[in-house]
This record gives sequence, C-alpha cells and structure tokens, in this order.
Amino acid sequence: MKKEVLCAAMLVGSANCMAQSSVTLYGAIDDSFSFTNNQAGSQNYQMVNGGRGSSKWGFRTVEDLGGGFNAVAVLENGFDINSGKLGNGGRLFGRQSYVALNGPFGSLRLGRQYDLIADSLMPLASSLKFGGVLTTRAGDVDNVWGDYSVSNTIKYYTPDFAGFKLGALYSLGGVAGNFSQGRGEGLSLTYAGGPITASAALLRLNNPATSLYDATETPQAGATFANPITNPTFSGYVSAHTLQIAGGGLNYSVGNAVIGVLYTNTRFEDVVPTSSTPFSGTATFNSIEANATYRITPAVMVGAAYNYTKAETAKYSQVNVGAEYDLSKRTMLYAIAAWEHAIGTDSTGKPAVAAMAFVTPSSTSNQVVVRVGVRQSF
Repeated sequence: MKKEVLCAAMLVGSANCMAQSSVTLYGAIDDSFSFTNNQAGSQNYQMVNGGRGSSKWGFRTVEDLGGGFNAVAVLENGFDINSGKLGNGGRLFGRQSYVALNGPFGSLRLGRQYDLIADSLMPLASSLKFGGVLTTRAGDVDNVWGDYSVSNTIKYYTPDFAGFKLGALYSLGGVAGNFSQGRGEGLSLTYAGGPITASAALLRLNNPATSLYDATETPQAGATFANPITNPTFSGYVSAHTLQIAGGGLNYSVGNAVIGVLYTNTRFEDVVPTSSTPFSGTATFNSIEANATYRITPAVMVGAAYNYTKAETAKYSQVNVGAEYDLSKRTMLYAIAAWEHAIGTDSTGKPAVAAMAFVTPSSTSNQVVVRVGVRQSF
C-alpha cells in the first residue's frame, strides 16, 4: 500500500517510486508585451506567448535497468498562456512524446520528436541564446527553432567519442501502399570541447505539407490547397514533394563572450502548383547568421545578431538585439528588438514584404518588433 501511494505521488512532482527510478514534472511559462510597427499596414500592441521560448509542461520518467542501461519516456505539451489553447496543431503532447532506451551503445528514441536540425543547430543560434522565435532566419524557414516536430520517428545518438557525437533519424510515413509518402531521413555530427561547440546536420522529408506543417491533405497539381503556412516568405513552396535542410555552425567562447556563426540551406524540391502555391520547380533559401552574447554580470546578459537570407527570388536582412536579467535560477526578465528588410518577389509571386516568424506580415518591405517579457521555468 505504501509503495502504491508513493507511485501516485510522482504524478505531481519528482519522486522516487523504486530504487533508481523517477518521474519529473517540468516546464516553463513565458509571456511578453509586443509592439509591431506594421502588421498589414497598422501598428499593433499585443500580448505574445513565448517571447523567449514556448510555454510548455511535460513529464520525464527514468527507470534504471541495471548494467548501465535505463529506459526514458518524455511527454511534452505546448500551450498559449494568453488563451489557454493547445499549441502544435492542437496535440496534447505535440512538442515531444517518445520512449527511449539508453546505454553504453548510445540512445535510441521512438515517437514524435524534434528533428536533428533543431537538436544540433538551435544551441548555436541567436534564437536560443537571447532572441526567441523573433530572431530566426526568414520566418524560421530552416526550422532551426523547432517550430515543427516530426511524428513516427526513430532517432539514434552514438555515445560521446572525444567530444564527437553522431545522430541518425528515420521517420516512417505510415501510408499503406506508398512507403515513400511522408518518409524522412536525417544525419548529424556534433562536437563540444574546450571553447568550441560545432554542429552539422541534414534532413530530407517527403511531402512536408502533411508530414511537417500539418496540412489536412496532400497537395495536388491544379487543385485547391488549404495552405497551413501563412508567412509569404515560404508559404508558396510548402506543397513541395521533398523538403531538404542542411546546415552547420560553430560557437567560440572567449571569457564572458560567446561568438557564433550559422549557415543553412533549405530546398523545397518539386513544388506542386496549387491554388495557394503558384510556383513550380525547386526553390532554395541560403541563410547565414552571425551572433554574439556577452554576460556583463552573472545575472545580466546582452546579445546581438545579423541574419541574411537569399531566397529564390527575394532577399531578407534582419538585425536583432536582446538582453536578459536573471531574477533567480528559474525566472528571467527579457527584452528583444528586431528589424527586418525585404526586397524582391516572395514565394507567392507578390512583392516581398517583411514577415518575421509568427508575426502578421508588414504591408511594406520593413518591419520592427519589440518585445519585453518574463519567463519562469520549473
């Protein structure tokens, strides 16, 4: 009876049910006040969930199996603090939901997960360091921020070898009679040693409209298509047969400063022309970011970054600055400002406008967004 009571208690926090086994409840609450100088031609003041990172909560279970092996399960939910609505397409555990077996051989994970691009490159980007989704490149076209997770995924990481670690990913589409529909593959290589952290990763994913972006149906040439992406930077390309993202980056620490560079190449291959995606062929985005952070005191950090993206028929430049003040180990105050400038023709065939990630597009080639907020982790 006592053991049953202890096991039930684990559902509301971290505790031990049996020797070497535990369940942890974790999460973060993040809200911000945001000003945008131009959203569809007008200024806007609004509350925005997740200025530095999405609000979330989750469970992590760990069971020691002996001999250096353990079993892990993760269920992670994303939600909007201002409306209470579920994020990630309305899924209960849309951010992550997987089971894993870890041991001397490495780590094998099965379920819905972040892809290797997000796992490997996000730690090198300004978005994780100080800017959140606002400072991603061209509306987060490369998914480095991990806006979209991949379902039905097998992921494997090798043990650490002198600072190097190799990752591999395979996603099954699960469509009877069409093994390639929705299928995905990925590879990554990371290194961490001394002042240097470096990563390179590749992802290929078939039918990204349904397998990644949550479209309700596979795009058909000449047919009506309910496009799940509203950002005109790349919305006209999401009906592609295949999405390929490749990238690499490096961080170098010098005292209290960290300097980073990041490059990604995003290819929407064999785009199917539909009612909302008029383009056909292959569209490519080449993005580069330079960023730097400096910790003035243990509680105060500032950062800056410059992003540049050359799209198929447009160019996007963005300047980002940010600061954080840590009230405690769990609670921070933050401020972020970003300016984007666009030129050329966007993915929908119209004059390119500034359109930062998850912000209503500007009516002009420029957009400025300023956010101040608070984030508490538990």
